Amino acid sequence: MDKKRRAVIAGFIIFLLVMGVCSLVTKGIYTAKLPQVSITVPREMSLYHPVSASGAVETGQEYGVYTPAGLRVASLAVQKGDSFREGEPLFQLDIEDLEHILAGKKLELQRQAYQQREAESQGTESRQEGTRTLARAQEDYESARKSGELEMSRAREDFIRAQSVLDGLSRELDRARKELDQARKELEGQETAQGMSVSGGDGGAQDLSALRQQIGELESQVRQCQTQVTSQEQVVIAAAKAAEDAQLAHEDRLQAAWRSVEDAWASASGSYRAAADLAKLEQAYLQEEIRELEELLEAEGWIYARESGKITRLCVDVGQRTPDTAGLLYTPDDGLRTLAARLTREQAKYVSVGTRMQMGFETVSGGKQSREGVVGYMEPQEDGGVLLWLDVTGEGMELGQQVTLQSTWQSDNYSMVIPLSALHQDGNGNFYVYTLRQQNGILGVEWHASVLYVEVLDRNSRYAAIESVSLSEETQIILTSTGELKDNAVVRIVE
Repeated sequence: MDKKRRAVIAGFIIFLLVMGVCSLVTKGIYTAKLPQVSITVPREMSLYHPVSASGAVETGQEYGVYTPAGLRVASLAVQKGDSFREGEPLFQLDIEDLEHILAGKKLELQRQAYQQREAESQGTESRQEGTRTLARAQEDYESARKSGELEMSRAREDFIRAQSVLDGLSRELDRARKELDQARKELEGQETAQGMSVSGGDGGAQDLSALRQQIGELESQVRQCQTQVTSQEQVVIAAAKAAEDAQLAHEDRLQAAWRSVEDAWASASGSYRAAADLAKLEQAYLQEEIRELEELLEAEGWIYARESGKITRLCVDVGQRTPDTAGLLYTPDDGLRTLAARLTREQAKYVSVGTRMQMGFETVSGGKQSREGVVGYMEPQEDGGVLLWLDVTGEGMELGQQVTLQSTWQSDNYSMVIPLSALHQDGNGNFYVYTLRQQNGILGVEWHASVLYVEVLDRNSRYAAIESVSLSEETQIILTSTGELKDNAVVRIVE
């Protein structure tokens, strides 16, 4: 019997052990299938936004090399992009073409001299007649000015007098209105006092009658004053209009008289005299052109550089004639230099005029170089990006130099910042995170993932600043997961 009992007890113990092992195996299998997650909590920090772009050095100012227009180019000593020193030849003009044009200019100068002498000999009588006409026109102008000023003065005086009368009537009207208001208040007070008295007597009734009669006279006086003010206002308006009409009439008469003076002056100058003066101007212009052509011939047609620089554009070619604009454009060696670069729409939010940026570039002699520059100008583009320029004059950069720009923008402190890998976005563009909550399950207390929608205040390539009324500094947020997460999914936390 004892053996049988011991066997039963041993079997029960073995059964319990087998069941325990099975439970552990089942729980291990269940737990192993759960997504393994790592967690984080929001923290307070600033976000850094790096900005980088590449640009090229451009000229900040260009100058032109000019020659007289219409001269044939014989040869070019430089090309676009070439550097040159002060005094070096740039291009040469055709000598024979210069000589031919110079001879034509000298012939034209002689013709102008003959025309000038002829015009001067024919203009004496015409100038005398014009002088008399001019004197009369000036007298008429002076007479019109004096008479017009007299009429305007009288009109202004009439307006001032009318305005003064209106001001006096307005004051009289105000005084009468005040007396009327005072009398009405006094009548109201006496009527109230008499009504409260047991027996007013004949004296009180007589006082009320006298006050009512006075109020009637004052009301008549106010109406009369109002009528006078209205009438005088019309007089003032008429006087102001008369003064304005006098001013306009005076200006019209003066304009007509001045035109007569101008016509008389033109007549006094005389067409022959004008022709003679014009001939003098043309001669002076021709003499300057001849001087320039002779200087070019002395230099054998060569155009030399006045300072050191670099060619940015050629506007002439061999066999063509020089334009009336610059023959070539260049930027001086000691001129302004600007660095132009383009930023995307996202980068443009973190750069403004005055932002300091690190400029990295390489030189043949100095190797890698670094400078600090300041954004001086920004120009918005249609796609939302911006073009920015920095002044790099004196930084040792050549035209066309490729430069890398870098800067970092630091935000204010945010109270809720999480790694970017913990932030998710749905199909509608809304952002959310997975938070953890404890809940009883088949194996006891379990961790469940919950979806929490948040507002993203700022973010960079590593972190995001978020906001939600359900967030706190202790909220556990899922950072990574070995499996796909869903709302209310059971997960396993790993360190």
